[in-house]
Amino acid sequence: MALNRRHLLSLMAAGSGAAALPGLALANQPVDPVYAAFEAASREDPWTLGFTDAPSEGFDGVARRLHGRLPRGLAGVLHRNGPARFSRNEWRYRHWFDGDGMVHAWRLTPGRDVSHTARFVGTRKWQNEEAAGRFLVPTFGSNPPGSIGLRGPDDMNAANTSVMMLNGELMALWEGGSAWRLDPETLESRGSRDFHESLRGVPFSAHPKIDPDGTVWNFGQAASHDLLVLYQIGADGALRRAEMVDDIPGGMIHDFAVTDRSLVFLIGNLAFQRMQMPFLDSFGWDDSRGMRVVAIDKADWSRRRTWDMPPGFLFHVGGAWEDADGTIHVDAALSDDAEIATGHARDVMLGTPQLEHQSISRMRLITLHPDGRAEQSVFSDVCAEFPQVDPRYTGLARRFTWHVGWPDGHMRGATQLVQRDLVSGATQRFDFGTDIVVEEPLFIPNGDRAEEGEGWLVHTALNKRERATELHVFNARHIEDGPVTSWRLPYACPLGFHGCWRGV
Repeated sequence: MALNRRHLLSLMAAGSGAAALPGLALANQPVDPVYAAFEAASREDPWTLGFTDAPSEGFDGVARRLHGRLPRGLAGVLHRNGPARFSRNEWRYRHWFDGDGMVHAWRLTPGRDVSHTARFVGTRKWQNEEAAGRFLVPTFGSNPPGSIGLRGPDDMNAANTSVMMLNGELMALWEGGSAWRLDPETLESRGSRDFHESLRGVPFSAHPKIDPDGTVWNFGQAASHDLLVLYQIGADGALRRAEMVDDIPGGMIHDFAVTDRSLVFLIGNLAFQRMQMPFLDSFGWDDSRGMRVVAIDKADWSRRRTWDMPPGFLFHVGGAWEDADGTIHVDAALSDDAEIATGHARDVMLGTPQLEHQSISRMRLITLHPDGRAEQSVFSDVCAEFPQVDPRYTGLARRFTWHVGWPDGHMRGATQLVQRDLVSGATQRFDFGTDIVVEEPLFIPNGDRAEEGEGWLVHTALNKRERATELHVFNARHIEDGPVTSWRLPYACPLGFHGCWRGV
């Protein structure tokens, strides 16, 4: 393992906004205006339930079945993760992505009620701040009053973005720090997951990709130094390879794609400029260059190909595949700007999303030719996010993408599930209406040998009218028919980001 941990950590810490910094003076301000604004909005608007603090002890409940039956063969646990603590001591974070992570377990068992459990991830940050009764450290988008200095990325690790199962182990994932181990049954935190002593504390990003054979690929970014750390991990959880790869433009990279031969990174134009706190302020929009696409050979990380596209920004990739001649196809939810990160995700902390901060994110199919040409076509007629594919076709040629959608100008969350056939161009959709905020769907295959798209979409949603969180199951090939079964909790949970499925 040819990695100098001290040198690597110093680079990755800076790239994650966790360089050692002096403490910040306590603000002499009797009332936090962001906290006051959200409290006022929450008295009138049930949409704010999606951004309200969860209780420190978490949730335990049973969901009431609204209609239908659990499909035969669909048994397991839906784990989800998302920010769920936004305020302490009457001071509120300035950015949605800062909230401390809460991992959920929805247990789906034939013939039984659906049970729900959720617990905060017991990172060092969470434990220290619970004891202090206030926020102690700077975060991705906020500087709490009286913040203390940071020694490394895990001091600010919120573990709030995604979850994955690896060889029977459940892990909560974040953008810029270690994976955090959890007991899959009790959700009790078990500390950081160190894949190698030289990688302790090095970022392990929130969107690992899993090949059909179980091989896991992931990365960690040091945007301030134009480098990535790449990971290759076996299905048994053992590290096979980890190396630094340099000369990667310092645009904010949240997600990536894999083909059977390549790791594909789309690097947008929200670019690192100079270190500031909060870390988001280190980035600025730079459209003096195009969006850069970098494909790294899976077998030889020194080999790469690059393409340039028009300026843009993205969070999430659907998937990718590669033709025999080296042409790469990838679909992603692209925006022309980064307002979702720099504007809208700040507005929601006030409880007042602003129309001027709307990002028009569309699903686009991108073709990267061997001669360096890059083409793209838009294939969503609504704003789109959280694309999903049949995991049996990760990195392989496929037909279908599913995603959430919402009409232009609607700033209060997705209302639709959408399926796109990439071959025929046909689109299916189901629209819940404006009372429902749809969260990311997860595709659950119906057996290992079924055709692509044979399976279910399982997702959660906030019902604003009922002030409750719901779970819905769709036939993935017939989403226009609506959910085959739905369940409702007796309470509302904060809106989350990503999930994984644990079959039983």
